[in-house]
Amino acid sequence: MRGVVAILSGVASATLFALPIAWTWGGFRGCGGVVALLAGLATALAVFAITPASPGRRPSSFWDWLMIALFTLASARVFFWLIYANGDSWKVLSPNNLGDLSLHISFIRWFAATTHWWPVSPILAGDPLRYPPGSDLFNALLLTGGVPVTQGVIWCGVVGAALAGHALWRWGGAVALAAFLFNGGVAGFLLLKTGWGGDPDAQIEWKNLFLTLYVTQRGFLFALPAGLLLLAAWRDETFGAGPRKVLPLPVQALLLGIMPLFSIHAALFLGVAMSGLFVLSSASRKRMLRLALLAWPAMAFLGWLVTSGGGAPSAVHSLGCAPGWMSDGSVWFWFRNFGISLPLTFLLCVLLVRGGGGRGTPEIAEARAFVWPAAFVFVLCMVVRFAPWPWDNMKLILWSWLIAAPYLWNFLLKRWHPALRTAALLLMFGSGAVTLAVGLDGRHGYELIKRSDLDQASWILRGLPPDAVVACAPEYNHPVLLSGHPVVCGYEGHLWSHGLDYKGRLATLDAVMKGEAGWKEKARGLGASHIYWSDLEAKRWPDSKLPWAKETGPALYPLE
Repeated sequence: MRGVVAILSGVASATLFALPIAWTWGGFRGCGGVVALLAGLATALAVFAITPASPGRRPSSFWDWLMIALFTLASARVFFWLIYANGDSWKVLSPNNLGDLSLHISFIRWFAATTHWWPVSPILAGDPLRYPPGSDLFNALLLTGGVPVTQGVIWCGVVGAALAGHALWRWGGAVALAAFLFNGGVAGFLLLKTGWGGDPDAQIEWKNLFLTLYVTQRGFLFALPAGLLLLAAWRDETFGAGPRKVLPLPVQALLLGIMPLFSIHAALFLGVAMSGLFVLSSASRKRMLRLALLAWPAMAFLGWLVTSGGGAPSAVHSLGCAPGWMSDGSVWFWFRNFGISLPLTFLLCVLLVRGGGGRGTPEIAEARAFVWPAAFVFVLCMVVRFAPWPWDNMKLILWSWLIAAPYLWNFLLKRWHPALRTAALLLMFGSGAVTLAVGLDGRHGYELIKRSDLDQASWILRGLPPDAVVACAPEYNHPVLLSGHPVVCGYEGHLWSHGLDYKGRLATLDAVMKGEAGWKEKARGLGASHIYWSDLEAKRWPDSKLPWAKETGPALYPLE
């Protein structure tokens, strides 16, 4: 555990140091990025020295080793093929990652190049960044240190998966690994009818957590292992045999305090988990209070920073009422998405209220302290929308499921007759296993962009100042964005899901690119200094009246 905590602390420290360096030095020019990385390395060594060695659970059965092997193979498959060259194409394994990975690459190159911090959003000119940048900021530091973007995102994924695997194992053993890899209702079983060519995740909202969240939402590379290790430390310190100091308080404060910079949803859940532990376990109250005093001010500041960009809140309100989450109003929705997991978890909560045959025992007290707050978050997600896209509630529901799953095993399934237990496990995890297998079967891959198009765009943009804004087509894989340059309006799906008020600027961009009267003045009003014209623009605006609209080949035109 010491090594895992040291790595996470090093990443947290490097990212935290990067902010004042960028603010005071005007970005990472010169050796700023290297200084931040060295600070992270020094922190990692210090944390390794002060963290006590703690024994963890060891694999003891065939099923333990099987789950470790499956998690290792799945992680190697998705991250070594996260982005790969195939002829003249950059390809990704999963279609879920087409838009997400292109956005992250844009952010990484932009963070490494921009000279203004807190930065504006590269996908919406003039608007401050309103997104947790932690993982991409760390990759930007690596880029300034000479690590290419593609190798950086691949190896951060590989290392992050190893850290997550360790944290999942420490939290709940084989059951936690299975819950993460194989969540899902019954959609996977529909392949018995449709054949292997079907896509189970397309038929449900509670999609495979590993494929649709962990691989695509890069903030989870840090947030998942750090959050689970914090939860495991709180459990061991509160309910372990005798008084124990698993993680030094400053280390806990560092990992918790920086959490909003990587995942605001993880920060919210951990805040609820701390509050629940404080209320439900008197033995934890002094520790939770000290940790809150140390970490919550930093969490509040960083949470404000990533949600408002250091300015006014977004004009598009993220919070809202969403009863039933994404339900279509039918009972079939809940069974299709969650299968028997939902009723079993409800049964677990009732069992814990009644005491489970052992009212007042440490095991019951521990389960209540973690399962009840997790259940509260799940119920809250069924009523409240935490982002413009209700599906994003999955980033919170994930935590509820991972926390509850080991207790579901210990208090229910483990005590059942072997035949009944086997049937329940097949119903809980069988469909998700099929979904994972389908998702990993990417024999054809999905093209992100032509390598030649990206190289050509990089050459065209080579002399452009890093903060110059370009007007171009709002495509998720536009070569201007992937080269690390800010644009007037990026991909509409990204703008909407991030809660940005973009429609007025998008309408003005349409007028500019169509060459309507006063287009130059409108372009300058958007903050654009150049217009990029290529096949993408010609396809989106075929009737454009711009002087170069009939030109072939990509080119950059200054607004003189």
